[in-house]
Amino acid sequence: MPTLVTLALALALAAPCTLSQTFTASPFAGLHEPMIEALLYNPSVSEVTQTYPYKRQPDHLKLEPVLHISGRGLPEGAATLTYHIEAGEKLLIKGTAEVTVFKGGILEKELSLTEKYPEATRVSCELTAPDRPAVRGYAPLRWSRFRGQVRYLDGGWRCTYIELHPLGFVSRTTFYVPVMDDGRFDALLPSRVYSVVNVNGTGYSYDSMERWAWDYDLTHDRVDQFTIGRTELYGIHAFNIKGGPRTVFVASRPTALSRVLRFDVDGDGLVSDEERKKMAAAMKESPTVIGPELEAKDVMVWIDGRQQTIAQFNKVPEYDGDLWQVQYLLQFYPDQALQPFVWHEIKLEVRSKETLHGKEVIDFGQGSVGFYPE
Repeated sequence: MPTLVTLALALALAAPCTLSQTFTASPFAGLHEPMIEALLYNPSVSEVTQTYPYKRQPDHLKLEPVLHISGRGLPEGAATLTYHIEAGEKLLIKGTAEVTVFKGGILEKELSLTEKYPEATRVSCELTAPDRPAVRGYAPLRWSRFRGQVRYLDGGWRCTYIELHPLGFVSRTTFYVPVMDDGRFDALLPSRVYSVVNVNGTGYSYDSMERWAWDYDLTHDRVDQFTIGRTELYGIHAFNIKGGPRTVFVASRPTALSRVLRFDVDGDGLVSDEERKKMAAAMKESPTVIGPELEAKDVMVWIDGRQQTIAQFNKVPEYDGDLWQVQYLLQFYPDQALQPFVWHEIKLEVRSKETLHGKEVIDFGQGSVGFYPE
């Protein structure tokens, strides 16, 4: 199964610098020392075959071990990165790479490996450049077990997988967790909050959509269940008013498959490029061309597993500079006071009545988002 390593650490800038001079700091602490994170991906298999529920050749995905190193607050400019993957005091592999630290002290480097290193316990690294002091340190490793079940609301099955984006879509790094044909998954992953988790299958946009989890707290072992239907809830965002009541606001952008497939004129079950052009033209005129019309009665919301009462539900047109889509903003007043500075989880489920090819269809969607009240 895939294994990864991660921990953010602050590294001293003064040269000369020894490991005894380094220290670990939280990114929330308001400190300005550089932070580095190392992620080691050890896939359980070397290749995955994806088959489709419609006429299309299978895809064969190669999964390779990867070391991803990212940093914040580092000295800007070109530098040499030296890294060691270690098991205790034993060196497993070392390497170097030429990197560039961009404006804002941002570093991101993905390194392909030829072997897996499941026994690794830490990653040491050093960033050097001729015109500035070296940055050195190491990252101890902590792990979380991620397991559970994926099911499709209609009871069918498609070739399914889970992609975890630790740093969001601005980063190329993605970790792939295979899902077995009985819906079970089990992986050892780095303990962190993942920006995006996408549970998806090869029936996407044909007979099912995606199940998204945003700001997913995997700082501890988790057993989870994901349900995939015909609606996806994209970009879920939860927030409250600082200094205000404990009311929680949740925004999401739903897309209903039945509305997308209205543009499938030739009836092959897929929307072609030409058909998508017509869909895009229609989206310039209305925010609900592919987004469902929802009311509060069509939505259910939970926080930490407890169902909540929706106090307010509003439709908000979303403009991207060319097209319109629809966001829905709901409010609920938690039935219990939420502990601040702790990750909570909000889950949404929506159902909409749609008409497709003269038949009534219920499109269902499920999604979730982490919530960190301050």
